[in-house]
Amino acid sequence: MYKDISKTVDFFKIKYPNTVVPTPTTQDYENGFIRRYFIRHANDIDGHIFEISEDTYSQYLENPFWKVQQIKWRITGPIEATYKDSGEIDDVGVKNSNTSALNIASINLKNVKLYLPNILQFHK
Repeated sequence: MYKDISKTVDFFKIKYPNTVVPTPTTQDYENGFIRRYFIRHANDIDGHIFEISEDTYSQYLENPFWKVQQIKWRITGPIEATYKDSGEIDDVGVKNSNTSALNIASINLKNVKLYLPNILQFHK
């Protein structure tokens, strides 16, 4: 009986996704942003968040046991907001862009801000 049960143990093991740290390319810097992908267990609101590749993100997108989120992460431009002579905002700045992206992502992945404390990561 134990041998029968032990054969199915691998079926129930949780496979954790491989974590990645993105490396922006020259093209990414020309575009001004990169897409970043994150995942955590669906039933653990305060669970560990992993940064994953786009391929892994696609694989887990329809998996009900995982929550996934992508972020458009700005990597070029002025750090702070810039204004036109008329007083209108010319560019909201990298800090504000990435902070807004994290706030939106936090709706789905509560603690994603803890994973990305450096708002200017990869900025040039």
